Amino acid sequence: MSLRELLDEEGLMAERCVRCGFCNSVCPTSLVSSAYKPSRTSRGRMVLIQSALEGAIPEVFDEELAELMDLCFGCNRCVKVCPAGIPIPDVVRRYREAYHSAVGVRGEEMLALRYHRYAVTLSKVPRPVTGVLRSKIGRLFLERAFGISRDAPLPLPEGGNLDDKLRDIRPPRWTRRFAFFPDTFYRYVKPSAALRLADLLSRHQISLSLPPQTDSGILLYEYGFYDRLREVTRINVLSLIERVREGEQVLTCSPAATLMLRFVYPRVLATREAEVLAENVVDINELLLELVESGSRPPEPQVGEVTLHSSCLSQFLGLTEKIARALRASGASLRDLRSDCCGMGGVWGIYAKRRAVAVELCDRLVSGLRGHLVTYSETCASHIQSVYAGPVVSSFEFFV
Repeated sequence: MSLRELLDEEGLMAERCVRCGFCNSVCPTSLVSSAYKPSRTSRGRMVLIQSALEGAIPEVFDEELAELMDLCFGCNRCVKVCPAGIPIPDVVRRYREAYHSAVGVRGEEMLALRYHRYAVTLSKVPRPVTGVLRSKIGRLFLERAFGISRDAPLPLPEGGNLDDKLRDIRPPRWTRRFAFFPDTFYRYVKPSAALRLADLLSRHQISLSLPPQTDSGILLYEYGFYDRLREVTRINVLSLIERVREGEQVLTCSPAATLMLRFVYPRVLATREAEVLAENVVDINELLLELVESGSRPPEPQVGEVTLHSSCLSQFLGLTEKIARALRASGASLRDLRSDCCGMGGVWGIYAKRRAVAVELCDRLVSGLRGHLVTYSETCASHIQSVYAGPVVSSFEFFV
């Protein structure tokens, strides 16, 4: 089948590109040293897909073309500046979907397909065993099996999961109750942070329930596995909407989860249930801001003076100013606000073939930086910490 036959309406929106280059001005991977080649820019990707649709590129599923498409990691910065209204990252995701149909799944993409399963399995393994993955032999295995760079951050499960521990934290009297959607990272990789958050909220008479759920599907979305994404979306929507009907709102604590539940799920399912769920999602930074501005005893920040990193998804979701207000209202002093991309892009920056670009972007972000850095993304935090010598923490963890 041709690319035109495999792409859906969303993918065909590439034909609307007028080649103005506005997207290049904000695209992180279009602003690095290797982007002197037009094909390695955001506009270049749209031109390539246009050319492929016109039949000017005979091998539309060539590995080299797929690698050029993979320079997009879905930061969504281009979406706000494109005069033609093209959802450029979604066009690229649809190309990846077509590539899977025509060629198959590549090694690195297996991590996206099986991330949740791997995290659940490793959370049950003793830490000395998972620590083997950080050894030279373990890193060599990960590089050869998945293409993960040997110097990339590797956040492994700390052991245990949130399911067994959250029920022990219940305020004796609570005035509000949320259905908690911690996503895979805070449920299986770093449940201790989610438990500290639950403890903090309990002191404000807020109770958390943990309804049945699976991964948010952010990696399935980024890599174009739409069939599997629809399955995951249905599972989460059917479970969470029941809690919404019982009067609870859904609390998220990662920008990826907020993005998926608010914006992606309604598009993937196109059901009223998904829309109602989206309307009842509360991001943790919004809740923290509400607490500190409502006159209740504010959470106490761990340090006084910080620099705030406005991550790509924080900007897209409109959360940056809310995070800044919450930090100031709680007594923290904002030394600086930095809005450059750190180069992580979810898991994009852990792969060996892109690691140099990811580090180049992060070096630019932390240049001249000193002291504590706060960012809203667990993956951004781990990546920045691998490059920056100072302390780095995700925004809600700053309070717990």
